[in-house]
Amino acid sequence: MTEIEPTTPETTATPRTYLWWAIGATALCFLPLGLVAVWFGLRTMQAVDRDDLAAAARSSRIARRWLIATAAVGLVLNLLLLVIFGLMGAFSS
Repeated sequence: MTEIEPTTPETTATPRTYLWWAIGATALCFLPLGLVAVWFGLRTMQAVDRDDLAAAARSSRIARRWLIATAAVGLVLNLLLLVIFGLMGAFSS
């Protein structure tokens, strides 16, 4: 009989690149952190093209972390600006 190797999700599934999410977050949230997320999204794509799934999974996790940081910082900054402009009377008629 032949033995069947157990497969794990990390070895069979192609990691997500988060590239389009990173581009959107870069445009809408916070540019400096978003560019880092885009960079790691591109590195994920390159690693998948080389069939280096371990490096692709690592770059994918890093891209996701930077994407979350981009969205969080962008949300906080946008809310802060909204409060500051509101206190300055920018929205009063």
